Amino acid sequence: MSRYAYISMSGRENMEIILSHSGAIKFETINNLIGQLKEKTSVLGLKMVTYKKILLVIIESLENIYKYNHDLDSKNKQYLNNTPEFLLERNNKKYKITTTNAVLNSDIKLLEDKIISLNNLDDDGIRDLYRTTITDGVFTDQGGAGLGIIEIAKIASEKLEYRFEPIDDKFSYYHLIITVNED
Repeated sequence: MSRYAYISMSGRENMEIILSHSGAIKFETINNLIGQLKEKTSVLGLKMVTYKKILLVIIESLENIYKYNHDLDSKNKQYLNNTPEFLLERNNKKYKITTTNAVLNSDIKLLEDKIISLNNLDDDGIRDLYRTTITDGVFTDQGGAGLGIIEIAKIASEKLEYRFEPIDDKFSYYHLIITVNED
């Protein structure tokens, strides 16, 4: 697969925007977006099981941005044009959570390999990988063992979509789209 994978944009023109955010991700931002989702739950007619799935994906994806992106602004002037973004959209019973943020080019291979590996597993394989990682995982300085992306893949109704757009020789803009179908 190409280093800069294609994200299918078909069907996105009929999506209704539920939540969006552009700018730095802080714990207050995450709490605010969660609060907004909670307020919209009854208006949207979200079933509790779907709400929980969307909530978990939002928390995991925004925490990943917070953990791995919060110091990039001090390292790169291009960051100002490539700030993190978050979008929750729906079309009928399909919800799309899109996150974008700057990543170090040196991290792309590991991240892409992880996504490709997850996309090649079936539901049982993802659950087995999650169990193995949670019990035998090696944790990084940021506190993760890759559990966040595995948890997202476990919840997602479709394969994870992604792409990397180069910013400069040190950074790229990472796009991730997660689909959650209503149960």
